[in-house]
Amino acid sequence: MEIRQLTRDDSGVLVEVFSAVLPEFPERLVDGAPASFLADPTSFAFGAWDATEPAGLAWGVQMRDPTGRLITYLHQLDVREQFRRRGVGSRLVAASMALARDRGSTRFWLSTGGHNDAAQSLYESLGGERKPRGDVNFWWELQPTTT
Repeated sequence: MEIRQLTRDDSGVLVEVFSAVLPEFPERLVDGAPASFLADPTSFAFGAWDATEPAGLAWGVQMRDPTGRLITYLHQLDVREQFRRRGVGSRLVAASMALARDRGSTRFWLSTGGHNDAAQSLYESLGGERKPRGDVNFWWELQPTTT
């Protein structure tokens, strides 16, 4: 299994991996977005391959909190069904943590649904500290402001 960080020259690779792992990805793709994402110094993405077949992905962002500390948030970790339970998710999280450390982050976090027992087991096995109460996430779709 190969885990590789995607760099600014890998927008085509990002589309390939994300399309294989997340079948709805091409429908939501905006022209130029992969290149912009990979050029942004606060974002990161990793791909996982089994030989030449895309197996999984991870992506997230680094941010600075008001105290000045750098924090990395892993927004999405996904492994294709046929590659699960082979350590792909663990390796993607470990690669993301290593990058966060290298970029100066002092904290690393992610969120998962309370129903996702497999993900919770994975994160606990990697030494993640679970909050006493589960998170509830709210999302809003924002439309661009027109002038």
